[in-house]
Amino acid sequence: MQHIYKILFTVFLTIFVNQNFYSQNINLEEYEIYIENTLIAKQDFAKNGQNLNEVQVKTIEFKPITNGFKKAYYLNGKLYSSGKIENLKENGIWEYWHPNGQKARKGEFINGKPNGTHEYWYENGKIRGIGNWKDGVYDGRWEMYNEDGKEKTIQNYKAGKQIL
Repeated sequence: MQHIYKILFTVFLTIFVNQNFYSQNINLEEYEIYIENTLIAKQDFAKNGQNLNEVQVKTIEFKPITNGFKKAYYLNGKLYSSGKIENLKENGIWEYWHPNGQKARKGEFINGKPNGTHEYWYENGKIRGIGNWKDGVYDGRWEMYNEDGKEKTIQNYKAGKQIL
């Protein structure tokens, strides 16, 4: 019986979100998603929102993005990202984590675009890559590693295009 309630709830949630946002042409990029007072990562909400319990669903709020220091969380309660919103966009150093709690990425953003050196890690904690961004596109040297961290590939970019 609980399985049927869960299915009905998922259908209700899907209809509710579609009715309240898509029919009103609301740009979800301009909103933050909160469950109670916790900022939820949009990607995780889209991927796992159907698994919310009844209490969580009742406390969902979509609020316009505001400036300030932000910490967003996965639905599992683990930290997803941490950084500053300024002019309603990511600015300064931002850090991101995998759902298992391992660090996923760290780097600077300017007006919502990656800039400067960014570091990436696999879920196992090993380095995945280090590379440079300029105004939101690859620019400069990129080092990519396989998941065990032993093999490295080096690529160079200029204005987002790989150069040899």
